Amino acid sequence: MKFRRHARRTPSRTMLRLRMEAALVATLLLGVPSLGGHHGLAAFDTKHTVRMQGTVTKFEWINPHAYIYADLTDENGKVANWKLEMGSLGMLTRFGGWSPNTVKPGDKVTVQGFRAKDGSPYMSLGKIELPNGQTLLGAP
Repeated sequence: MKFRRHARRTPSRTMLRLRMEAALVATLLLGVPSLGGHHGLAAFDTKHTVRMQGTVTKFEWINPHAYIYADLTDENGKVANWKLEMGSLGMLTRFGGWSPNTVKPGDKVTVQGFRAKDGSPYMSLGKIELPNGQTLLGAP
């Protein structure tokens, strides 16, 4: 019985090209959802800071950002329920002094931040003054 040595086949250029194209497509498909996911402050007017007072109606301690909802009175005396976007939970807890119990519905607060460019009651929270006098950053 004779054993033949089989020469190890090297992939052809066509096969290598197909593998490279498949890897590129996979990378693009997996990477695209993350491209639009983090918008930073693009939706907010960062040239003008607003300061308002009001009452917390809801506190969402969720990823990727925490949110406070509050009935705030604007400079014209109009009251609206505002959505206040904050930083990530990790940054808020590690560097900002926040916890899931920092604010609760009914708390009287003063907030400062950047209002949405589209004029909606939506703000990037810069800082908040709590009922106990403590001031915390919204995005440490």
